[in-house]
Amino acid sequence: MPYPCLAHVAKLPRILTAALTLAGIALSLPLTAHAQTETTIYNFANTGPYAPQTGPVMDKAGSLYGVTPSGGTGSNGVVYKLTPVSGGWQESVIYTFTGSTDGGRPSSTPIFDASGNLYGTTEYGGDINSSNCYSVGCGVVYKLTPTSSGEWTETTLYAFTGGKDGGFPVTGTLVLDAAGNLYGSNIGGGNLTTQSCQNTTGCGVIFQLSPVATGKWKISLLHTFTGGGDGVGPAGLVFSPSGTLFGSAAGAWSGWELPSRPGLIFQLTPTASGPWTDTVVYAFKGGVDGGLPTPPVFDHAGNIYGSGADGGILNNCWSGYGPMGCGVVFKLSPTAGGQWKETTLYQFTGGSDGNQPDGGLVFDKGNLYGTAWSGGAPSGQCPGSGCGVVFELKQQPGGGWNETVAHSFVGTDGSIPESKLVMDKAGNLYGITSSGGAATGGVVFEITP
Repeated sequence: MPYPCLAHVAKLPRILTAALTLAGIALSLPLTAHAQTETTIYNFANTGPYAPQTGPVMDKAGSLYGVTPSGGTGSNGVVYKLTPVSGGWQESVIYTFTGSTDGGRPSSTPIFDASGNLYGTTEYGGDINSSNCYSVGCGVVYKLTPTSSGEWTETTLYAFTGGKDGGFPVTGTLVLDAAGNLYGSNIGGGNLTTQSCQNTTGCGVIFQLSPVATGKWKISLLHTFTGGGDGVGPAGLVFSPSGTLFGSAAGAWSGWELPSRPGLIFQLTPTASGPWTDTVVYAFKGGVDGGLPTPPVFDHAGNIYGSGADGGILNNCWSGYGPMGCGVVFKLSPTAGGQWKETTLYQFTGGSDGNQPDGGLVFDKGNLYGTAWSGGAPSGQCPGSGCGVVFELKQQPGGGWNETVAHSFVGTDGSIPESKLVMDKAGNLYGITSSGGAATGGVVFEITP
């Protein structure tokens, strides 16, 4: 199977080989943590190497929904629900995947539409007869519809073939527009003849799914990546305030899963004639500006914020292949000339402040919150490297940003917090760790100010 290794594109910072040059910058030092309380609200059983890797989503009633890529009948993954009850949270499985036409190994945080339906993607399953996917299927887009009895009905909206339509929607979350169209990214497929990507298995695509009168969904390809200046392996999408699509991608391939450039932010703009135009907003250099960016977030003024799991302080943080940098938080501001100016807001040191922030960011009244999958306080379960942190970046009156560690994991409360956080109306943060906890299978946690 060539594609199972593609699942690790989202974790590229951990295997990056490029040795980069250290550049100096004035750093904002981490401050003493605010008074915040971490609570483990659910412990996952240790069902194998595929613990939860993406964060939950919250419905209007305050229940959390998420996926695990294994578990359930046949260990093909489930969609779970956590309902707040007196004294805690109650877990239930609302759908179990079979690994067949309905998909297998759900790989992204699901999203809600206005009617309460859930949409998401699976890495495998679907068209299990496709020659491009070695009989495991290239993944699907699914819909879960609640019924009056409390059950959920699953519908496969589209099964990828691994050809021109792409395959393996591993990274990123679907986005939904006002007309009910879905947008997403595949890290594989597209142009299978290029020599630039994954041994001719394609560099990935951006797709749109539109409902049609027959009840089916029509796929349209917005961009097919080449592995050149436009990048490879898109990692997720977001709508800008003006309604265009932005996303992040790895830079290019120099070999099997090894990027030769540290990634970029791109923009997709519809044209009057129909095709979408792909524009590179910013190409990271892998130095103080960071690299391997997560999907961006916007403020009300149209500025982009994101975290890069590579770059920043080099030589402090190493993989098994060499120096890689501890990661950064960055800002991209539009300029009058149509270009974007990059500002590095914070460089992680790999110590108590965290290392490799690859979960993405959320906003709260101008403050930024995110996760770093290692670093923090060393513990018996995570000696030396730390089990990861939840961090906050707060803008100072002078314009600089200071980092605060909201929580440092120690293993028993979880380890490897590698997903984006979700925030409720009261300012509480929720997220997952993909390891640790009472049963070592990861946890869902809450952080309360």
